[in-house]
Amino acid sequence: MFKERNIKLRVHVIIQALSNGGVVPATDSNGLISSLQIVGINESGDADSCKFLGRVVEYSKAGRILFKITRPGEKTLRITLIGGSPSIKPGQLLEVSAVLNCQQLQIIQVENTEIELDDVENALKPIDIEVNAATPLPELVNAVNQLKNKKLEFVAQAKAALENHTGIAQWNLATPVKRGKFFEWEVDQHGLNARVRVNEHTGIAQVWEFSTNNQIPLELEPDLEQDKLSVTPLGAARGIGASCFRVLIGPYEIVLDAGTRPKGDKPLPAFEYLRNPNLILISHAHQDHIGALPTFHKMFPACPMICTVGTRQIADVMLTDCLKIQQHNEDFQELFDENDLNQTIFQLQTKPVGVDFEPLPGLKVRFIHAGHILGAACIYIRYGERSLLYTGDYNTSNSRTTDGLRLADLPEADMLITESTYGADNHPNRKTQEQELLKAVAEVVSKGGNVLIPAFALGRAQEIILAIRTSALFHKLNIPVYVDGLVRAVTDVFIENINLLPASIQNFALQSEPFFNPDSHPPIIPIAHPKERPLAIAKPSVIIASSGMLSGGASVYYATTLLERDNAAVFISGYTDEESPGRFLQGLQQGDEIEFNNKKLVVKADIRRFNLSGHADKVGLTQVINRVNPKHLILIHGSMNALHELSRASDLKAKHLIHIPNVGEVIEYGTVPEQVSPLQLAKLHHKTEFEVKIAAEYDGAWIKIPADIIDTDPRWHHFSETGMLKAKWDGIALKLIPIMQHHLNVEAAALSGVDCCATCKFFQKKCCTSPDSPLYELQVDPHGKCLEFVSENKEVEIPDTEVI
Repeated sequence: MFKERNIKLRVHVIIQALSNGGVVPATDSNGLISSLQIVGINESGDADSCKFLGRVVEYSKAGRILFKITRPGEKTLRITLIGGSPSIKPGQLLEVSAVLNCQQLQIIQVENTEIELDDVENALKPIDIEVNAATPLPELVNAVNQLKNKKLEFVAQAKAALENHTGIAQWNLATPVKRGKFFEWEVDQHGLNARVRVNEHTGIAQVWEFSTNNQIPLELEPDLEQDKLSVTPLGAARGIGASCFRVLIGPYEIVLDAGTRPKGDKPLPAFEYLRNPNLILISHAHQDHIGALPTFHKMFPACPMICTVGTRQIADVMLTDCLKIQQHNEDFQELFDENDLNQTIFQLQTKPVGVDFEPLPGLKVRFIHAGHILGAACIYIRYGERSLLYTGDYNTSNSRTTDGLRLADLPEADMLITESTYGADNHPNRKTQEQELLKAVAEVVSKGGNVLIPAFALGRAQEIILAIRTSALFHKLNIPVYVDGLVRAVTDVFIENINLLPASIQNFALQSEPFFNPDSHPPIIPIAHPKERPLAIAKPSVIIASSGMLSGGASVYYATTLLERDNAAVFISGYTDEESPGRFLQGLQQGDEIEFNNKKLVVKADIRRFNLSGHADKVGLTQVINRVNPKHLILIHGSMNALHELSRASDLKAKHLIHIPNVGEVIEYGTVPEQVSPLQLAKLHHKTEFEVKIAAEYDGAWIKIPADIIDTDPRWHHFSETGMLKAKWDGIALKLIPIMQHHLNVEAAALSGVDCCATCKFFQKKCCTSPDSPLYELQVDPHGKCLEFVSENKEVEIPDTEVI
């Protein structure tokens, strides 16, 4: 019998007390009990026993089982049991009865219990009960039963709300999902597609019926053309932040994304351009794409909101964090409150990836796996004769947490709105970068130091955790890896949605906990409270913490301390904004004096950057553009350098009408940007091949060009400017090259015998290339003269190709 009696006890519905008593033990990796929580008191002389619900994490051939018990608001319990059966499989939800046997827990009974009310993932919030020697055992057991009955009441309240909404009494509700203070059910019965939730504190139930596709568009014009399509950026134009786009397609006003800018006095998109949106579609759950969604929903509460399943799961965590930052940081405006957030998540609909759906009459929508983060999707919409593809953020390369975007999944579209984050760059090999990062980390910690890896909480952090978790090098080092900040909550969502992750992670999860596991080699340990942070860097360790740009969050605390240690390192793992502290640190050298986090310090730590980007590079971007083959190419979500470099890539200008718009600038299908010349437009609008006829006569032959080419194609007028052509055989092909007026001018200047630009070695393609000349890089008259003239005897040639 256990002797400890005076203890404050937390009772959970997932840990059920037996009538003869029980405990919740914590064990080490050998199964030896290291600490206890008493949930029942054995007043008889029977063997000490306990009973609990949880999931199997690992099973060894020796019959040991690593068992996980999820406890909302507290650390997850992981205990080792002995006496397991080979029939027990990782991932099973089991109810286990065990007895104490020589300081180990011996299994006496196992029941597979995948049942509605006892789902460990949706356990009720724990309650506190004072227990001492005088506490009646029935009171203890009654507390557990009250919790279970309370959950039954929630189910009854949800069913009553559905009956009140529809008049139908019979409802079968599956296991609810716990979101904050709400229990939530998805309902698709009796012709009703809805979501119902119950507030665990107030008991109030709500039903939200999802919109159907029988809505009548507002202000529908009977004679509206089927090819109407226009795009207006409301954010992320000529920069990154506040991604949001107004699309008019057919009779509808559609909004794509609603993000925020991280800082500044204008965090929101330009919502003032919206009139009465019929639908908003969300690409993924990063703040710059979803941070303004609660504000949008508050402005347009009747507008349906749709995203992927993974995006909604992540959005709850990301928007909750966004609200906390707004409420506790004076640099941020409070854009919405808790009620706005709860209503947004409650009414946010989900649709599967890769399946067409029709949210409005005649409007076809498809989410396409984007390869950026969990749940991220490109969005394809079509109405009548017009179509548009919005990429959101995407990556064509695989990462550990998501498969890359498959080009074969992309349809052609009339308009393409594509991100351009790395439009000016080509990424190094990802696997090589990952190996170099792990090697650099190992070098520091093996010498007794600490490494901080600031990482985006969503996507990058989980990828780095998996890289370390599966590294043979770190398995040998066995240095603890601590995870802090928003990374903890987001990783929990990954764990709860393993089915949305790549098959490799799903297979790994069948054998072991893929992310947090304090018993693994190396141990991966979440920081549960800020008070634990000093301990995390007291000995050699790796810390993975948000934010990735060091603009806030737990990473700032660690950086402030570690930057002054000569045996420490800060390794940046991806993109940093130009004005972020993370970008600032990359330019520092050891010995530099800086002010960081309101503290003056001398940099002694090693600072390096590794490229583990979640975005496509210039090659990937052009591959997507070529695959979609749009008439209008709209470049957004990038620096001005990245946008213009991408616009100049390959032969994009010859194939597409390229737009780099400002916020509020309307791009209508069929309109031509001002910078596009008539000749460039001709390349896009007129065919490149046509048949000609050769008419032989006694003194030669005539090549006859079709009349429609001569009348409509402006290139013909350019081609026949002087009426003279140069003909050149290329194998059996005959090339015809126009002799332009400037060719004649150059020839005349060269034959004049005067030292002039036409005979200068620096005269190239109509321009002066001498850096010493005042005419440098300017177009010059072939007859022109300057003091920097350098003679070059050369024959004036007409180039085989002419830019038209």
